[in-house]
Amino acid sequence: MRTMVSPGGCAWHEAQTHESLTPFLVEETAEFIDAVERGLPAEEIRSELGDVLYQVLFHAAIAERDGEGYDLAAVASALDEKLIARHPHVFGDRGYMSVEELHAEWERLKEDAAGEERGSRSPLDGIPAGMPALARAAKVVDRLHRAELINPSAGDGHPENPLAAVIGPDEQRLAEVGIGDAILALVMRANAAGVDPDRALRLSVDRLAARVMHGES
Repeated sequence: MRTMVSPGGCAWHEAQTHESLTPFLVEETAEFIDAVERGLPAEEIRSELGDVLYQVLFHAAIAERDGEGYDLAAVASALDEKLIARHPHVFGDRGYMSVEELHAEWERLKEDAAGEERGSRSPLDGIPAGMPALARAAKVVDRLHRAELINPSAGDGHPENPLAAVIGPDEQRLAEVGIGDAILALVMRANAAGVDPDRALRLSVDRLAARVMHGES
């Protein structure tokens, strides 16, 4: 990668920037996810994961070439430090912790890392505004649920939640199919009404977040 992004290497690689590579990172990640969800052979999943790694190497090589202050070794070292700091129950003396305990612990550790006061961090801090609307909606609901500000199984996120009743440990697959069909039906309804479903969902998530966070404060 260093050779390809350097002068005299590969003209295309040399011309790329972090910004120009963003679509490829999204695409390669999507292809890896697709391979996993389709249950492709391990060799094909390995190949797709290699393409994701290629993007990481590419960005690190650009940063090193352009003197941005870090290289691949620095990226790996910082990640190593973060993993150890975020997992005191593994690398420290905290002892074994349940998943529920870990959710609360991670939020406290993030506050400590940012030098913030305990409890000052909003449940929605750190969620990228540029995430795909559906992924962002899922993240917002999950964060609010973990903060015990909403109860999705009771339909708190929306006054009407007819699908909540089908979700259970023995009905996960049925719930996935039913919810997928319901989302698709809403997209078709949006199309018929001339509504952008992506925008509609973004605005709905914003309203939910504002309503819940306003109530919390």
